[in-house]
Parts: sequence; structure tokens; C-alpha cells
Amino acid sequence: MKIVTLMTAMMLASIPAEAAAASDKHAVRLFIKAVKQGQDLNADFPGAISPSEIASLRRVAECNALNLMKQEGGYFTVVWDCGSKGGLGMQVILEDSRITNVSTFEVERRPN
Repeated sequence: MKIVTLMTAMMLASIPAEAAAASDKHAVRLFIKAVKQGQDLNADFPGAISPSEIASLRRVAECNALNLMKQEGGYFTVVWDCGSKGGLGMQVILEDSRITNVSTFEVERRPN
């Protein structure tokens, strides 16, 4: 009986963490949607994105956002695949399910 009670308590304790992870992933998906729709990122995410990063993200708005992954450090990464034009990596940091920092980085395509 104690084992069942302990297991139930552990499952219930993990629910908030899972819900937070799901809401973080949802926030990143909404950010990707905002980029693709050409929304005013500076107004929608004040202080989270530098002007140079906004310019980079405007260039990839027509590209496919792939590989949304949560990294060990708690941040998310996305790769914008622009076909023959190359790609752009994006790192998104969240705090309490709110995007606080977005940065981009070059990705290199590996030969198949």
C-alpha cells in the first residue's frame, strides 16, 4: 500500500513539470507562427530579440521550421530550413513560459 501511495505522489508531483514543458513548447510554436506570419516581433516579444536577430528571422519567414527540441539547459532550439539557400538555427530561452531571449546561429548542411 505504501508503494502505491508513493508512486501516486510521485506521478502527481511530475504533472506540473510536464505541464510547464508543454506550455513552453507551445510558446515556442506560437513564436514560430509569429515569425512565419511576419508579425511585429519587437512589439510582441519586447526586449527578447535584438534588431539584428529580427532581421535574420524576417529572412527565414518563408522557410520550414524543423527539429523543435528542448535542450538539457532548458532552452529550445529550432532549425529553419531554407532549402538551397541554407538554414539558420534559433535558440529560444523561456522563463515562466514567457520568451525572454531569442538568438540565431549559422547551421552547416552535412552531405548525405
